[in-house]
Amino acid sequence: MTSTTTDNKVSAQDALAAAEARYRSAQAAADAAHAAASRQALDDAESYAAKAIAAAMTGDGDRATVDAARERVEKLRRDHEWAQIELQAAERATGLAYDDVVTARRGVIAEEYLAAHAEHNNPKTRVNKLQAELPSLIAEFIELVEARDAQHARLAQEFQHFTEDERANINIPAGQPVVGRGQTGTQPVYVRTPALIDILKAAGLEVGGR
Repeated sequence: MTSTTTDNKVSAQDALAAAEARYRSAQAAADAAHAAASRQALDDAESYAAKAIAAAMTGDGDRATVDAARERVEKLRRDHEWAQIELQAAERATGLAYDDVVTARRGVIAEEYLAAHAEHNNPKTRVNKLQAELPSLIAEFIELVEARDAQHARLAQEFQHFTEDERANINIPAGQPVVGRGQTGTQPVYVRTPALIDILKAAGLEVGGR
C-alpha cells in the first residue's frame, strides 16, 4: 500500500520507488528496441535476394523468387528504419526516466535533510538533552575534583609530619595511588578516561594535555 504524507501527497520514498520502476521498464524497452534494430535479418534477406537475382540471370532461378526476395528486402528495410526511430525514442525515454530517478532521490534527501534539521533543533532529543546538561556536569566535575585535590593536598601536608611508626600504621592497598600532590605550581585537573575525553571533544570543548 502506498504511504502518503499528511497532505495526501505521495511521500518522497514512494516517488523514488515509482521512478525507479519506470526506469527499469524503460531500460527493458530500450533493450528490446536494440534487439529489434539489428540489421541481421535485413542483411540475410539482401544476401538471399542477390543470390536469387544471380540465379534468375543464369537461368537457374525464376522471376517469382526474385520478386518475393525483393518484397521481403523492402519490408525489412522499412521495418529497420522504423526500428531505428523506436530505438531513438526508447533511449530518450530511458534518459528521461533516469532524470526522474535523480530528481526523486533528491526529494528523499530533501526530506531527510529537513528531518535531520528538525531533530537537531528539538530540545527533547537525547543528544540535545545531554549537550544542554554537559556544561553544568563539567562544572560540577571540576568543582568536585578541586575539592578532592584540596583535601589531598592538606592531608599530604599533614602526612609529612607523621613519624615513621605512624606512617607504617597506614596501610594503602597495593596498586592504589597515595593521597597527595605537589605543593607548588598550577594544579591541572587530570581526566584519564578516554571515553570522557571523546565526549568533551565532541561537545566542542578544547581538551589539551598529554
